[in-house]
Amino acid sequence: MIKERRGPKSFGFLMALFLVLVGCLVGCDHGSLGLRGGSVEGYVVDSRTLVGIASVYVTATSKENGEDTMTATKYTTTDSNGKYSFSSLRSDVWTLSFSKTGYTPIEAKATDAVTVSVVSGENIYLPRVEMVQNYSNQYVRVKGILKDSINGNTITYGNTNYAFGSTSFSNRLPTEFTSGFDVPSSVEPIKLIISVEGYKTLTIELDNLVNDYDLGSISLTPETYKIVGRWTNAPGWVVSAGPTATIIARSGNNVVSRTTSVVGDGDQSFALENIPRGTSVAIEVELLGYRMNSPITVYPNSDFQGTIYQNFDLKNNFSAITRDVRIFYMSSTISSGDRVGAYCEQTGTRWPEVTCTNPAGLTLGTPQVVDLGTQALPTGYAFDFVGYMLEDSSGTHTATGVKINDDGSEAQIVTIK
Repeated sequence: MIKERRGPKSFGFLMALFLVLVGCLVGCDHGSLGLRGGSVEGYVVDSRTLVGIASVYVTATSKENGEDTMTATKYTTTDSNGKYSFSSLRSDVWTLSFSKTGYTPIEAKATDAVTVSVVSGENIYLPRVEMVQNYSNQYVRVKGILKDSINGNTITYGNTNYAFGSTSFSNRLPTEFTSGFDVPSSVEPIKLIISVEGYKTLTIELDNLVNDYDLGSISLTPETYKIVGRWTNAPGWVVSAGPTATIIARSGNNVVSRTTSVVGDGDQSFALENIPRGTSVAIEVELLGYRMNSPITVYPNSDFQGTIYQNFDLKNNFSAITRDVRIFYMSSTISSGDRVGAYCEQTGTRWPEVTCTNPAGLTLGTPQVVDLGTQALPTGYAFDFVGYMLEDSSGTHTATGVKINDDGSEAQIVTIK
């Protein structure tokens, strides 16, 4: 019997088989034959906008049995949607940290770091990570257009100061705000204070100053003064009628203030308000039955912001618009030799007295209608007329509530019966 001898080829086969088995065991994670580890994935978003952040540097670390010495580290970055993933992580507790320029980093030892227990063969979806943008070294541009709140014009002149929180820009022009100012960004509200010479200071609260900010048109109220006017020497018939006057204050061709006033109402005063400081104005009045002799001009001091008092005298500053009124006195009791007259009860205007006589020649007697002639009366108002005969006190007659019209060039006829 011949014994079989094992040659070098048999020994080599056994060694190859041994190495394959060892390799498989080494490749197993904690003895789990055939498994290569687990994987994790998640998203990183901006804490304010909740939009995914690209190119965030994500670090995964694990420590064997809780020891301080780091035993494994892996790296990746987020894609354009803020997604990240790790594959082939060994079964262990892994800690994920996150960093990106412009954001506050989430470090491995931070309370908001992500910790995950990886199990071989499983894919774990992690909760969304929110990173806070760091604005401490960033600037945004804030701009706007400053306009006058009264006339709507763009403000172009006047020493101007801008204060964005603790950041100030002094001794500037109003028009510089059109191109804007670069100010430190902030996630907290800040106050913008705008001070323009000749205008009231305006404060605007800006929220989340993290992007460029266009405020558009910003209305500033001019520093102003007011004129308190008072009606004087208003005739009784005007006070009784209580007409409404329109009062306008002009600066050049611009109307800077306007109001209305009922003559005879209360203390007979009115106010023209919000006239820009230092602006001289010419005051015009539209009043029933009257025209101004000339506009009343007011000249304030350049820095005056109080109240100016001004009388509006219907006797001296105005002239009544008048029309001739012809009165006819009619009575069946008129006799030859009677003296007939008339007057206006409100104005006191009197018509000349006329002595009645029989006409010459053939006649049927004394005329029963007497023409007393004409007198001028203010238009637009209603008056009462009284006719009388001196010889007969019982012969008094009246025409009441006769309005004097202003739409005729000839005398208006009033008949007293």
